[in-house]
Amino acid sequence: MKRLLSALLIGMLFGAVCMNLYLRQRLDELYISREKLKVELYETTERLKKLESQDKQKQNVIRAIEIQFMKENGDPLTELALETAILELTQNLIGEEIEKVHHTLVIHLLDRRILEVDGKRYQLQVKTIVIAPKMTFVLNYVADPDADADQP
Repeated sequence: MKRLLSALLIGMLFGAVCMNLYLRQRLDELYISREKLKVELYETTERLKKLESQDKQKQNVIRAIEIQFMKENGDPLTELALETAILELTQNLIGEEIEKVHHTLVIHLLDRRILEVDGKRYQLQVKTIVIAPKMTFVLNYVADPDADADQP
């Protein structure tokens, strides 16, 4: 009887380990897609709030902000968290007239800015900005080199 019970418990444990290994990748994909949807929802609601408060007659206003990163092998969760933080910084640009947006100020808004995400600090580098109804920021990010010097 003890042999049968121990074999059953070992089988259940082995089955649980196998299912965990089998479903691990799919759970990671679902988690990343959920975080992307959260960022997209936040961006859309902020854009909707701004556009509803603006006059509907204006055609030359910034309607959306898109963030692109140049890192090919970057961590998608880090990039999503950075994108959320950047969208919070740039949300006031939505609804502004394109002709009135000063490009130098927009560059200095993000260039060399240090953002803290998930307990780590990252420094942003602006590579390209496209000022259009859909404003696009092409950015690069690196781990902040001064963060290691600050810690004892």
